[in-house]
Amino acid sequence: MKILLLVILYLISGPVDCFDVIGYSGGSVIVISDINWYKHNSKYICKVNEKNCTDIIRADTKRYQVQEGRFKLYANTDHHFLVLIRKLKPQDDGMYRFGLGDQSNLTMNLKVYNNTFSGLPKIINAYLGQNITITCNYPEEYERNTKSVDKVNDDLKNIPILDTNTNFQNGRFSISDDRSAKVLSVNISDVRETDEVFYLFGVWNGDGSVRYSSYFTQVWLHVTELSTLISPTTTTTTRTTTITTKTTKTRTDTDLMTSAALIETPSAVCFTSSVIIIIISVCVFETLLLIGGCGIMIYKVRQKGTQDYTLSFKSKENKQLTPDNAYSASGYENIKTSSM
Repeated sequence: MKILLLVILYLISGPVDCFDVIGYSGGSVIVISDINWYKHNSKYICKVNEKNCTDIIRADTKRYQVQEGRFKLYANTDHHFLVLIRKLKPQDDGMYRFGLGDQSNLTMNLKVYNNTFSGLPKIINAYLGQNITITCNYPEEYERNTKSVDKVNDDLKNIPILDTNTNFQNGRFSISDDRSAKVLSVNISDVRETDEVFYLFGVWNGDGSVRYSSYFTQVWLHVTELSTLISPTTTTTTRTTTITTKTTKTRTDTDLMTSAALIETPSAVCFTSSVIIIIISVCVFETLLLIGGCGIMIYKVRQKGTQDYTLSFKSKENKQLTPDNAYSASGYENIKTSSM
């Protein structure tokens, strides 16, 4: 009787397939199944516990995506059912079931490991027009797996950019895989404002009817403008102008060399011969002003001394000629005493 009940439940719920998915703390996973997204309006994902399966998402919708927090169910261009779990946490480890209504479902065993190998910061800074290379390490067990780099747009949708299997070059982006050192490198040339997005670095597991990408790290590329001091010179005049440089594809080699030097020392300032001449002239002019000022001060001091001496001499002369001073009572007594 119990066996018959299990068979009935199996037929009602549809075929159940279980598979393992490996994720890394702080990273993301995307699971791709062969289930047709539009076969049924009811979509769900739940986490299996001891007694039942607790719903994370359950919705009746004809839209191509439905999201709840870090979990997202959506359809790709081939109408396949996809599961995205972002910013993985250790507590996300466990069994999950997802699918369409009661017609078909899959069960995955998500294993979340600590990420201690990528070595990438959360934010990477770059300047407009700069060529940058982003490198990160990956687990040894993925040495022969296909590595991929995606970017996340404003709708939180993953957009594939590169992979080490068929898409090594994509416009200004290129990827390389050093398997001996377990290092993945991505080069971006002529950085632009539109490159300021989240980038996901991961590996592809393509075996079986269920495939998944495990993104072990993500970084935000922060793009800023670079202010430089440029001295344009013509045949008639020379002037120094501070401008903000926005680099385009038509930049010359000289411009690129100048930008590279300024990127290494952002506060550096380029001086031309005209600027040096101006500085020297200002210094000489200030020296002459200082000497002239000292001369004037010395002249005034001497003039004041002469005036003080003249006034003193005249004061003494006046005292001798003034009757009141010469013939005062005390003065008179002094003269008289000395003569006797």
